[in-house]
Amino acid sequence: MIDRELVEQIVIEVLKTLNLSEIQPENHSNANLLMIGDKSRLEPDHLSRMESRWNLISCESLEQAELHTAERVMFLDAPQDLIVKGALGIGDTPESELLSRCILEYVPVTIIPKTHLNKHLFNEYQQNSEYIKQLNSYTKLLLKFGVKVEALNSFLGEKNEEKKQSSLLNGKSKQLLTQRDIQDHKEEEVQVTKQTIITPLARDAARELGKRIIVIE
Repeated sequence: MIDRELVEQIVIEVLKTLNLSEIQPENHSNANLLMIGDKSRLEPDHLSRMESRWNLISCESLEQAELHTAERVMFLDAPQDLIVKGALGIGDTPESELLSRCILEYVPVTIIPKTHLNKHLFNEYQQNSEYIKQLNSYTKLLLKFGVKVEALNSFLGEKNEEKKQSSLLNGKSKQLLTQRDIQDHKEEEVQVTKQTIITPLARDAARELGKRIIVIE
């Protein structure tokens, strides 16, 4: 059985030895985003903004998706049943099975619901509040598994710069994100750079506390 605390300590010691603060990043390319869904349904402006932030990749078969090539997986225009099945651990369709794989393999996931669901999940309409509460309970459960359910505009980063800065650890990037960093961080989102090494214990703590680790440029 792997001792995660020991692994984290080893990583910390290795970083101290290497003195990563003197190492310059060599790759400035965008992170890979595996998009599940028809991107032709996106408005040109939305697609352009997404391509400016991500390297969009696809797969021929959901059953054979190579998750190790993606920094994040996005389910575009997702139906309600994907949210429910993901929360309950049901994998009886190619989409829900892929979602289950992502959760099991710690691959960050974003679910963009269908337009009519956005209006209810994100408080534009509340025609049946009890039913909406039940749906929101599934989205909160998914968040604990590392899956974020949000509107497309939110995913594209329509947030003010002040909020982004407040989510950064100590207002600056870190070389190593540890369990203690997650526990001490007050915000729901913990933003790190591509060069930050995230320890297994940090990911575990984020899931347990319902926090999101966001990789920014």
